[in-house]
Amino acid sequence: MSLSLLNNSESIKVIVAEDEPLIAWMLEDALSGMGLEVVGPFATVAEASTCAMSEEPQLAVLDVDLADGAVYPLADALYKKNVPIIFHTANTDRVDLKGRYDGSCVVLKPSNVTKLQSVVEDACSRLTS
Repeated sequence: MSLSLLNNSESIKVIVAEDEPLIAWMLEDALSGMGLEVVGPFATVAEASTCAMSEEPQLAVLDVDLADGAVYPLADALYKKNVPIIFHTANTDRVDLKGRYDGSCVVLKPSNVTKLQSVVEDACSRLTS
């Protein structure tokens, strides 16, 4: 799926949970530049969880370690709602993310925007097909 296809399609709502301000800004910029409706970014699990319950995102980009702890409670809730999850993290050694969240993707930090966009485009194409 090309970026122009995303820009012309119905807006996909993506929740972003990232506590590092520069990375959060980069994610927000990259995702909104792809034509996605960005919800967040949120620095805490609590803020992101509250928003996820009311906003009903269609896609999630989550760091594992947020300001108030691990993102697993939020990821569990999104996974139960069949929301595709992209973990954007440097911390993959504690939990087998792909095993715990079947179908999820992991983009290791530091990442480049091109790699992230490719993973997001793939997830979006599965949503719209």
